[in-house]
Amino acid sequence: MREIEEPRISFRRLIYILGIFILFLSGTVILAVSNRMLLDELLCTLILNFVFLGIFVICLRKSRITGKMGYSGADYSRLFFYLFLGWGLAIAGAYMDDYLMPEGFIAFVFCTYFSEGFALGLGLYYTIVVCLLCGRGTYPIYCYTLILLCDVFLASYLKELKKEQRLMRFMISLTTGCISVFMPMVFYYFTFGRLDRQTFFSVVTEAVVLFLFSLFIYPRLIDFNLREKAVTYDILLDEDYPLQKEFKRYSEVEYQHAAKVSRLAAICGREVGADEQICAIGGLYYRIGKMAGAPEIDNALKIASNHCFPPEVVAILEEYEGKRRLPQTRESAIVQMVNALVLKIDLMNSGSNTMSVSWNKDMVIYQTLNEYSNQGFYDESGLTMNQFLRIREKLVQEEMSG
Repeated sequence: MREIEEPRISFRRLIYILGIFILFLSGTVILAVSNRMLLDELLCTLILNFVFLGIFVICLRKSRITGKMGYSGADYSRLFFYLFLGWGLAIAGAYMDDYLMPEGFIAFVFCTYFSEGFALGLGLYYTIVVCLLCGRGTYPIYCYTLILLCDVFLASYLKELKKEQRLMRFMISLTTGCISVFMPMVFYYFTFGRLDRQTFFSVVTEAVVLFLFSLFIYPRLIDFNLREKAVTYDILLDEDYPLQKEFKRYSEVEYQHAAKVSRLAAICGREVGADEQICAIGGLYYRIGKMAGAPEIDNALKIASNHCFPPEVVAILEEYEGKRRLPQTRESAIVQMVNALVLKIDLMNSGSNTMSVSWNKDMVIYQTLNEYSNQGFYDESGLTMNQFLRIREKLVQEEMSG
């Protein structure tokens, strides 16, 4: 069995994880020193950091593979960047009045990169640490928590809106601003039994800034992440990408098979509105585990992890031929269909078959795909019968013309 070399990019990801540990420890120390915390209290807080970060890294790895983190780029540089922004906001909030903590901004910053669950968990941790180190009272903690909960939900909603839904985007951003006014003033009243004009104007100013941020800047941050995602896809599909070259050196036959599966999977993905780039990448690297031999799925996942594949592609590799898990997405189902079909047609072409090639291809396509469909192979993928039929007809057209 051939040994797969560990790429340098994997080392970069480890460096960023180490940087995240240093970032959390540094942020904690800065807040502790600025608030004159005793050494034993600081040590206890650092222990909490280590516990949280250990769990965070474990969940980070798992969620990246399953695609539940949101978006993971080529390495963890963007992850480090958003955690750094979060600490910057948290430290800034430590120097503000009790009811001017920038929880709304923290919620939006984390939702830019993370899924809803991750953003909420990290935001709550930042809130608890700041309140613990700065000696904030009970009502401010309640206030920060409720603001964080509301803004994470609203930021996640905004993330899913299309660009043309301008009125809905405006209304949600306005709601975010209103929450940033009403929540602090309500809890300020609970604390002091009165309202303060200066605090009210400060809170309104912060709310206006958050409203403008959510309406204009937040969508651009989302677009920026999507552009980085597209660049990552382009790199993996580039013929000069080192892993592609290594695969080609391993076997020209396997590489040509992968290239054909990639091309057809992208065409089928485009036909039914699936992510054609994910289909193309999944098809190209579907059998990459063969480079290292058995167990092929485990080795494919190792290679994918070393090269920081997008989580959607990692899931396709894990669902290879449905051996461990049936296809869970349309893209995974399409890649499996195309791979199975190309294998069958290549086998047919390699034999001494005297029948009409066009007739054989036609029948092989229908028979192969119908067998998988009748077995319920695609039932969990979200692929509708109409989409299945369109893919089948598209493959017939492509094979007949090819």
